[in-house]
Amino acid sequence: MSADAREEAAPGDREMSGPCAADELSNTVSVSAPSVPPRRARIGAGRFRRGESAGKPVPNGGERSGVAVSGIERSTASPGRALSVAGVIALCVALLAGWLGVVAGSAGAAEPAARPAVTVSQSINLVNQRILVKWTGFTLAAGTNSVVVMQCKGATPRPRDCWSPTYTENGVFQQPDGNPPILATKQTGVPTRADGSGEVWLQVRPALRLPQLGCSDRQACSVVAFVMPEAGSTATSFQPKQHIDLGVQYQITDTEMDVAFAAGQAAVTPLSFIPAPDACPGMEHPDLSVTGTGEFAQAGASWVFGLCGARTNPVNMTVSSGSGPNSREVFLRDGTDIGVTQQPIGGALDQARPVGLTGTRDKDKTVYAPLTNGALAISFNIDDAKTNEPITSMSLTPRLVAKMITGAYTTGPRGPGAILKVYDDPEFKAVNQAHAWPVADRSPILRGVQDDMIWALTAWLAADPETAAWLSGTPDANGIVCPPEWRVGTATYPLAVYTNRLEAQSNVNVPQTVYEDIVNRLGNAVPMNRTVGDFGPKDDGQDRFGSHTVMAVTSVEAALRMGTPVAKLRNAAGNFVDPTDPATVRAGLAAAKAGPDKATLTNDYRSTAANAYPLTATDVAMVSTDKLTAAKAAKIDTFLAYAATAGQTQTGTFQPGALPPGYTPLTDAQKQQIADARKKIADAPKWTGETPPPTNPPVNGNTDNNTGTSAGTSTGNTGTPNTPVAGDPDASPSAAPSTAGPSTAPVGAAAPPADKGPFPSVANVIKDALDGDGSAIVLLVLMCVSAGALVACPVLLSLGHKRRTGNWPPPVAAVLRLIGRQGVPA
Repeated sequence: MSADAREEAAPGDREMSGPCAADELSNTVSVSAPSVPPRRARIGAGRFRRGESAGKPVPNGGERSGVAVSGIERSTASPGRALSVAGVIALCVALLAGWLGVVAGSAGAAEPAARPAVTVSQSINLVNQRILVKWTGFTLAAGTNSVVVMQCKGATPRPRDCWSPTYTENGVFQQPDGNPPILATKQTGVPTRADGSGEVWLQVRPALRLPQLGCSDRQACSVVAFVMPEAGSTATSFQPKQHIDLGVQYQITDTEMDVAFAAGQAAVTPLSFIPAPDACPGMEHPDLSVTGTGEFAQAGASWVFGLCGARTNPVNMTVSSGSGPNSREVFLRDGTDIGVTQQPIGGALDQARPVGLTGTRDKDKTVYAPLTNGALAISFNIDDAKTNEPITSMSLTPRLVAKMITGAYTTGPRGPGAILKVYDDPEFKAVNQAHAWPVADRSPILRGVQDDMIWALTAWLAADPETAAWLSGTPDANGIVCPPEWRVGTATYPLAVYTNRLEAQSNVNVPQTVYEDIVNRLGNAVPMNRTVGDFGPKDDGQDRFGSHTVMAVTSVEAALRMGTPVAKLRNAAGNFVDPTDPATVRAGLAAAKAGPDKATLTNDYRSTAANAYPLTATDVAMVSTDKLTAAKAAKIDTFLAYAATAGQTQTGTFQPGALPPGYTPLTDAQKQQIADARKKIADAPKWTGETPPPTNPPVNGNTDNNTGTSAGTSTGNTGTPNTPVAGDPDASPSAAPSTAGPSTAPVGAAAPPADKGPFPSVANVIKDALDGDGSAIVLLVLMCVSAGALVACPVLLSLGHKRRTGNWPPPVAAVLRLIGRQGVPA
């Protein structure tokens, strides 16, 4: 080849590096010899020997690479270009497959869970309460009432870890939940929608309330939901039971639960409860004992570990609950360090008692300090008879409440047009929305002991003019009259104690002695109805699912804890006010009248404040300076300081050490009253004689305490044992138990993937694909294509670069050189 021909080939060589090289190869352009070495000296077979400059071609290199442009040079460049194009295509395929995988993964995540899953409304810091349990993915149970929900021990429980299934152990038949329905922690026969989802309220219990499971912050527990199998079902041939009893009555066997788990028709979600009673060290020798009302018990129990876990000045205390009159009696008898009351010693209720209070303490040396604000409520757990859904709103006048607690609907005339229950009363219909209200008549569940709140409730009724007239015997506009047994003259209002006065209601209106039993009946929808058999009266049990009919007089705190709504009550201004709104409680407190001690409050039932709730309640501490030692005074001071500061914080959910939901924080004026009380206690002369014996909460008498006082907070039937917390008024704690708990992400057998991200993990995709899940198979194919294309892309691009330039790309070359240094041939 002549020099001119070689010169003409050089421009073509340069143009081949551009995007249009393939087209321009067919046009040979004559140009002058370039001032730099020809490009073809660096292309094709043009290699450099060590020591030679780039401008000097290898001998004969030009001849070998300088053949006709349409020949060797085209065949040298095209494969490299093709490989580069293939690499770019591989990159595009990888990106496309990856994008499709993301779309498929997110779409799969947005779909209802392919596997059964269960979540709960609250999973940590649980006390004796109800939680809302929801499930998805139970497609086999769609349209049936075959789902069972229950509390179990452990994060991956077996049947014997649950408070329900029967089983045989060592030849002995075991029936764990052979207790009254108010203790149940299961729901059976719950319906599932067509899409495989459903929900139900479930009462769960901590260690103090259900020691068989021992659930606490140290003993993990869980909620299990599973489909009851039809008889003969197996893991591979599973059919849901079509008809089972609703509520808690259906008895489950461990075999049925095992089959559901094996068939993938079960799901588990973890729970974490408040610490167990022995979580505070040194609780066997408490510094303080507190005896209070049932309404105060939750706050007191919550403060127990806020004080024992404090970094400075820790205080171990026990809290037992009873009633206000009982607390005043125990306090005067020197049976407790601090008494909690809603009325002062010798107040209106004490004056109405047939036997006056007596004790060893000088009542004139009593110092009062407010602790918590709250409200009495008419709480209800009632379902619409047509939809079977919970009814969430109700309004009541004082006279409607009076009609219910006196049993007026059971003693009225019978026959056509007779008003046999409150829901048929025109007075009720006039202030409530239209619902398919229950057919059964139920009296609200009340306490049957002397109680400050019963006094307040009946004082409110007597203060309302139309209700007072009705209680005196005047019929209402619809002819409903007060039974003679409850009329003024026969009964004295306000009432110090509530009892059933009607023989006709002896088995349907049974007042409860223990406050927390009322709360449990409310949560589990267990009315007071009972049947008298050969062995005496027996509870009829829980209302059927979707047919709840229970009302009860409780605190707002208890209603919120059990997840039940409360009625709006009409105040003296004629407005129906909601006690779950703190503003109405504060307005009621502002209208209340202070007692002689300035701390106890009496509601002004005739207040015309527009939004004042008529049944507020303030729990007040009683501290005696009679024979008070300096050491005991210091512990009491720490308690009161905590009550005024950290004890008034609220987080919206139950948080150990804080003020539980349902209470209303103290006002600034009330906090100042605590400061004044602390000063009185500090200034009082201290007893320096023989140290009096330590006081403990009462173990007999008219009290709710039936759990002992050996450890933790002895809350009797308050449902909130030993609630630990961090913090004190002055410093953060260092020894308080951890309140961190597991998330509600489903875990355990037959549960859906527990990934934290929005997309399924590779392991779960592979598992689902192997199980035959169509969407998982598609997603797995896309993932494989994307991964393969991502690997092919750099390989093809590197080979293309090698073909075009004769050299590997710098990163590849560096790797090859490294390999060469290790003695491995490149």
